[in-house]
Amino acid sequence: MKKVSLLLATAVLACGSLFAQEPEVLIGDDFEKYTPGNKIAVEAAAAGNDWWTTWTSHPGSNEDGVVAEFQGTKCGHLTYNNDQVLLLGNEENGIYDLEFDILVPQGKNGYFNILHNFAGGASTWAMQCYLHMTNDGQNSTQNPGHGTIHAGSNSTADVPCVYDAWMHFRLHVDTDNDVAEYYYTAPGESEILVCTWQWSLDSFGENTVGRTLSAMDFYPPENAATSEYYLDNFTYTKVSGESAPVLSVDADEFYFEIEEDDMASETLTISNTGNSIGDYIAYIDFGEGQGGSASQQIYYDVEPNFETGDNISLVGLTIEEPELIEVGAVFSANSYAGAVMGTKITKAQYLICESSSGGNGIEPNTPLTFRIYGQGLYGQPGAVLAEKVLPYNQIVNNEWNTVTFDTPVDLTGYNVWATVEYTQAVDGYAMCFDGSTAVPGGDMYRTKGGGAFNSASANFSSDYGNFHIRITCQGTPVPATWATINKADGSMMAGAEDEITLTVNSIGLSNGDVYNATLIINSNDPETPVFELPITLQVGDNAVVENSSVYNIYPNPTTSKVTIDGENINSVAIYNVAGQLVRVQKLTSNVLDMNVEAGVYFLNIIDNNGNSTVQRVVVE
Repeated sequence: MKKVSLLLATAVLACGSLFAQEPEVLIGDDFEKYTPGNKIAVEAAAAGNDWWTTWTSHPGSNEDGVVAEFQGTKCGHLTYNNDQVLLLGNEENGIYDLEFDILVPQGKNGYFNILHNFAGGASTWAMQCYLHMTNDGQNSTQNPGHGTIHAGSNSTADVPCVYDAWMHFRLHVDTDNDVAEYYYTAPGESEILVCTWQWSLDSFGENTVGRTLSAMDFYPPENAATSEYYLDNFTYTKVSGESAPVLSVDADEFYFEIEEDDMASETLTISNTGNSIGDYIAYIDFGEGQGGSASQQIYYDVEPNFETGDNISLVGLTIEEPELIEVGAVFSANSYAGAVMGTKITKAQYLICESSSGGNGIEPNTPLTFRIYGQGLYGQPGAVLAEKVLPYNQIVNNEWNTVTFDTPVDLTGYNVWATVEYTQAVDGYAMCFDGSTAVPGGDMYRTKGGGAFNSASANFSSDYGNFHIRITCQGTPVPATWATINKADGSMMAGAEDEITLTVNSIGLSNGDVYNATLIINSNDPETPVFELPITLQVGDNAVVENSSVYNIYPNPTTSKVTIDGENINSVAIYNVAGQLVRVQKLTSNVLDMNVEAGVYFLNIIDNNGNSTVQRVVVE
């Protein structure tokens, strides 16, 4: 007899009338319309249901499970090599319940997951569950009567595994409030809450990857002798009504008048009055330059020495079969503003070296794929802006391998990613680092052709430095060190606010100079996806002076630390002579450790009332 889940409607009483928000069943599949012995995805398509597919999107293949008649009911029968995927629509707003029954035969094991993004091996996992198995994130062992859940952390919870009887699972996903819950019902027992986690994390809690509800995957995980289970009564329900963020900003434009070698800031408030989480990406667009043929590279790596092998460190991942890997670097606007703002990205380079054991670590007859990405959320890349493939027969060992993009990419102020993707051979060493110390963003990588990028130095046993990857920009730069923002992205719960601080400076500028740019805010608000706020900086004698205080800073020149005489000091922002922000430091005493290379610097000293004063310091 088939188990039926009761869906309860919620009701709201208003103005003397009853308004009910009925749950909406998006998918209901009990397999009863399908023919036993046939493939699940094929039968579903024939019945007009487009929700089933397989891991490599090949219905009818060996990955496609079989419709079975079992214990008086029709259900899905999954054995080893089956890899059944249920498409859930890539939902980003709303509250959902995923309910289904699983029966595991005595001594067998099973597995299922939820995916933030479904793209085969490049998918991003939101939750993983093993049945009859203990899993530590790398290896699995048999564990009769138990199972392992990875949900926002490694081995988040243990789940019971009962044999030869239907267990009921309910996964509650609230994308609007970024929370998910795992419920379990043993045969003949009451439902229990097993665990709760932050929905936007990946399954091991290593990255925040977004709140998209993309798909589920049902997979017998180990081998033909031990992996088998039955699946039935799948229901995918939208519990809530329509939801969406509604974002607004409290400014239309920014206008600053300041004197030479001065600084000013304004704070922009972003509000979310909708009923779902609001996301945004922010950057200052300084516009395009005047073109030209001058070119310049931007990179983090230390120059390699091909003769001695200095500044070349080759690393390979431990894999059992060739695997798609992508490595790269993210260059923030602050890192390139003084050099190539307003130019065009025309080329990308990656260093390929032959290891002492022979070979370049790349699977034969597989290419290098170079990509330029725009700015994304959660410290991850956004859309692909350019891509170029270098065939395997054109790869040169112990040389910079260079591609020229068919269409140059305008570099106007967003955080830009430069990456190269390759297929690592088993026992290959194709990751090429500089052997120095990694800088933030200089050693990013991901595996299996997708998922979230991670920092190698944060995940590997050693810090191998930065990837030998560079981009070439062509054209005439535009001035861009005069304006910065303190954050590049953010998320707000419904009813919450966030702030962005815009800072301008006139260091190195002259009276009468006028500069223009635009603060761009891209959001997930369907009604207002983009905010464009003009910025104008006027440098002149009639400028408004924020604070006339002058602090006694000594010693000046200094070799390291300085003392700032004064009271009520909150923080200090350090700028180099090009106007680039080096760092902002909260002061707990009047002694500031400059911790910079020799040169001329400007200290923007900010007091507890928000007033600021800019003064020069020379570091010897």
